Amino acid sequence: MAKPVGLRTEIIFHITLLLGAALLFGGFLMLKLTERELLNQRLDHLTSTAEFVARSVGQSLAMDDVESSQKERLARLRPLLPEATTLGIWKLEGEKLVPLYQRLLGDEFSGVDPKLQALRFIAEPQEQLVYAGAWLIWDDLPGSYFETTLPIRQRSKSVGVLRARFPLDDVVLRVRSSLKILFVYVLLYGTVLFLFELYLLNRNVVRPIGALMATTRQVAAGDLDQRVDEQGPREITSLARTFNAMVCALRESRRRTDDHIRSLQQTNEELQQTRDELVRSEKMASVGHLAAGMAHEIGNPLAAVVGYLELLKADLPAGRQRQIAEYAADEIERIDRLVRELLDYARPGKEQIECFDPLLVVKEALDLLDHQGVFAGVRLADELPLQLPKVTMIRHRLLQVFVNLLVNARDALVEGGAIRLAAGENAGSVWLSVADDGVGIAEEDLPHIFDPFYTTKAPGKGRGLGLAVCYRVVEEAGGTIEVQSEAGRGTAFTVRLNKEDVRDED
Repeated sequence: MAKPVGLRTEIIFHITLLLGAALLFGGFLMLKLTERELLNQRLDHLTSTAEFVARSVGQSLAMDDVESSQKERLARLRPLLPEATTLGIWKLEGEKLVPLYQRLLGDEFSGVDPKLQALRFIAEPQEQLVYAGAWLIWDDLPGSYFETTLPIRQRSKSVGVLRARFPLDDVVLRVRSSLKILFVYVLLYGTVLFLFELYLLNRNVVRPIGALMATTRQVAAGDLDQRVDEQGPREITSLARTFNAMVCALRESRRRTDDHIRSLQQTNEELQQTRDELVRSEKMASVGHLAAGMAHEIGNPLAAVVGYLELLKADLPAGRQRQIAEYAADEIERIDRLVRELLDYARPGKEQIECFDPLLVVKEALDLLDHQGVFAGVRLADELPLQLPKVTMIRHRLLQVFVNLLVNARDALVEGGAIRLAAGENAGSVWLSVADDGVGIAEEDLPHIFDPFYTTKAPGKGRGLGLAVCYRVVEEAGGTIEVQSEAGRGTAFTVRLNKEDVRDED
């Protein structure tokens, strides 16, 4: 497949072709008109000259010494005749033409032929033009001449015949010289016009189209902030204005599409979050019902077993059997703690709601755990403010939340680790953060850490109810609990609660 020709090349080629053809046609037309006018003027002049010579010769034929008078008269007429003019004069004697001179002023004429004898009866001049125009400067010059035959009269009486042949080669040479000048003119003037047209073409067409193509490539690459200058001829300006309007429409369409995509993504995230919350709520409700039933069914037998073990320990002497009974009592106590946790999880929040500063609850949890030796060997970084806006909820349940978060942070630490406490407020809420630099939580575990009975601790170290209880308590208070964690770098839990005035407005 042939490579397509560029717009500039095609336009330049056609402009050059049309411009050259127009200049050559116009030049040749003007040259031919000038040639015709020049030739007509020359023929008129030569005809007048031949008539003048015929009149002069007619006067000399009336003299006695015709030959000498003819020579003198022709000598006087020589400056009037062009060079290389051939002239023949015949005198009418009776019914025949007798040549007086066959070689005058140039080439020799032939003798009296039958056709010439027939000319004795002519009354009007007879003319013959042999002329070949020179269209090309390298053509050979053909012989060009003007021949006229006219009667010689004396007092309106024909006394002879004059035939003159005037060369026209000088006219052909002048035309050929003009043709050369025409070619030079066409070349120079055409070059000037070509360069000027090339400049206008580049400025008004090629350069704007090139800029439009470059901008189109950038737009196709995704950059919709590009614009082209709306300058130049009307058509180019209209094209640039239309292109800019198209890019503006594309930019607006992309903006609407991006907004729609963001809206869909946000809706999808909200649906995902709602679905997760519904699933979690369903799980928690199921676990709550199960926990309530289990706690009720297990609580009474468990209390009886504890009582029986206490009686058994009182009756057994010190030794192996008493030690086994104590071990059994410890395990029963673990079961009792699990039952209490299940009851805490399942019990609906119908207790008394208070209005308090959440910082007081955090400090209460710190004091409680510190007295139990939970923070032995742990560095606490206290970045808490002096005061926070009050919140409204069940106080001891928030205490339970921070106890669980602080114990989990302690369990996640390695030797020499630290726990950081921070708090603050936003426009309508307060936040409290518990962070550690411990082992962190794996990414695949993060979506499930608030599910009941889901734990990342070693078997026997946790039952997976602590964070589930925290999530339910905060959610019932109208707040949120968030987690940020990276395996090997630590975990941060942030509790967000509504301020008292915001809750009241709701």
